[in-house]
Amino acid sequence: MQVKQVMLDNPETLYYWQTLSEAVDLYRRQEVNCAPVLDADGEVVGIITVFRLLEALQEGATMSTPIEEVMERKLVCIDEETGFEQVANLPIDRLIVLNKERRLSGVLTRIGLINKVHRALEKTERELAAVLEAVPNGIIAVDREGKICHINPAAARLLDLPAGAVLKRPAETVLAASGLNRFLNQTVGDRFHKARVGPKTLAIRRSPITRDGREQGMVLVLQDISELEAVSSELKAVKSLNRQLKSVIEACYDGMVIVDGQGLVLGVNEAYGRIMGPEEGALVVGEKLRGEADRAEGQLYQLWKLVHSGGKAVTVMYQTPAGREAILTGSPVFNEEGGVSQVVITVRDMTELRHLKEEAQRAAAEIRALRAQNLAASGLVCESPNMQKVLEQALRVAAVDSTVLITGESGVGKEVLARFIHQHSHRSKGPFIEINCGAIPENLLESELFGYEKGAFTGANREGKLGLLEVANNGTIFLDEIGDLPLGLQVKLLRFLQEQVIYRLGGRQAVKLNVRVIAATNKDLAAMVKEKTFREDLYYRLNVVPIRIPPLRERREDILPLAKYFLERFNQKYGTTKQLSFKACRVLEAYSWPGNVRELQNVMERVVIMGEGDAILPEHLPIDCREGNDGIEKGLQIKEILPLQQAREMLERELINLAVQEHGTLRRAARALGISHSTLLRKAQAYGLLVQK
Repeated sequence: MQVKQVMLDNPETLYYWQTLSEAVDLYRRQEVNCAPVLDADGEVVGIITVFRLLEALQEGATMSTPIEEVMERKLVCIDEETGFEQVANLPIDRLIVLNKERRLSGVLTRIGLINKVHRALEKTERELAAVLEAVPNGIIAVDREGKICHINPAAARLLDLPAGAVLKRPAETVLAASGLNRFLNQTVGDRFHKARVGPKTLAIRRSPITRDGREQGMVLVLQDISELEAVSSELKAVKSLNRQLKSVIEACYDGMVIVDGQGLVLGVNEAYGRIMGPEEGALVVGEKLRGEADRAEGQLYQLWKLVHSGGKAVTVMYQTPAGREAILTGSPVFNEEGGVSQVVITVRDMTELRHLKEEAQRAAAEIRALRAQNLAASGLVCESPNMQKVLEQALRVAAVDSTVLITGESGVGKEVLARFIHQHSHRSKGPFIEINCGAIPENLLESELFGYEKGAFTGANREGKLGLLEVANNGTIFLDEIGDLPLGLQVKLLRFLQEQVIYRLGGRQAVKLNVRVIAATNKDLAAMVKEKTFREDLYYRLNVVPIRIPPLRERREDILPLAKYFLERFNQKYGTTKQLSFKACRVLEAYSWPGNVRELQNVMERVVIMGEGDAILPEHLPIDCREGNDGIEKGLQIKEILPLQQAREMLERELINLAVQEHGTLRRAARALGISHSTLLRKAQAYGLLVQK
């Protein structure tokens, strides 16, 4: 114990020029009986006690007498790092305590009382040390300076440390070799830890020593749990494996029966009973399989016997009394000597699998049909991966209110896609307003978009007029041919996109709107920005979510489905029953379609009106379509990665075309292709092809 631990630190002081009256005030205020006296430099030059003050007053001093005239100048000063035992027996009532800079640090008084405290502490420390020596757990105490102040024999033995040599040494250094130093500065979380120290596993508890809410040190308690850890680990592993095994057996969709080397049933899952049905009876875990039993149990016994004796997997077919077909497969499990210790029998329900496959096929067909109906109702027909990606983008953007810029050649269906986005958005019940920016004269376009107040200009409606932007409030406005928008109106449209606020012509009051904008163009807006014919800021404001619709020549898989869709519409409209021939389909697929979907629609309407007979032949098609006839004989060409299902359908369509063209009738074509007449008819109808039954 050092002096600084028991001294009165930071005592109140007086200066030598102060008076006895000020000294009395200090005694009364601080409830002390002495005070160190300092000079102007802060050096201790004396001490004034109550007894010396009273003595001075008796000798004739007054309360205004300076302290320097009566203070005690003979001082005994000691260093604060001095051990308490060195000064405990000095016959001096008061000691001035100085720090390393020889400045006042404190005052040590009442030596007799401190001696008693010191002796009590020493006694307590001896008793505590005796207890710690006898404890079987390792205990390491660390002071607030991070030094080891106590280590008992158990801790020294566990960590292989010399107990006497590590005292007063930094704990961080001493415990580094064992790896326990990482627990010294842990202040949060679980204070119980587990660590490996050499071959031992130690349980460690860190307990802080606090005073006045501040940590003054810590105690580490160590316990060797190596044997307990080994037993616990083995037990956990066994339990975990057991749980995993049971979970795997029960989770199996197939039935599973586990039989040991003597034919004893070790386990059976619920799937076995589900597949076999109640007619077969239940297997009892813990009982042997009976070879003389009827039905499933007898079959399982024969299978077990074959696998156990042969040491190889065996598979047999089995039909339950309920008519379900099952595959029984027995697999051997070998022990360390190479013998069969267990046989695992799996039961797979082939009937249910077949039913599931058929249901999945029906469901997939229904989904495709519903999807086709949904798209057809929206005016969209697509089979190509390129167009399917476009629809996926459209559905994603329909869920938000971002501005969309649809680009693509003329006739690809930009307006149809814009309406599709609107119909699948939360604004679907609101208006969908379409305006062609290139079809309205420039002097009328502004009033059409923004409206005008009454009397705004000569010839204006007396009551004023709402603009199309206001009409589209809470809905969607589709600005087609946005590239033709005059530069003057581009500024006003930009302000509307930024603020959703417009001003009518001739009006001063702002009109707040809630409109989603979808723009479309067949022009290169980026090039127009460089040419200064389209505002750059408006371009970036519109181009939040760009969607490019590929031309029809880049998605040839859509040509025939679109042709069939338009053919059905016009058949219904004009009361006809036209159908496409194989050769006409080939011509349509080979043509480049510079006018895209719009051109295809016009061609189909023309052949329905002008064609003779119910079959549409190549000669009925407009002459410009027949220009693609040169590419008919080129056959199927794959120029990009396609899903296998789509490639298979393309190849099937091509083969059906060739077979029917070569053999003339469906029945002869079916025989050439190696499939039934009904299968070929169904596939041809699915592909929208006309065939002779």
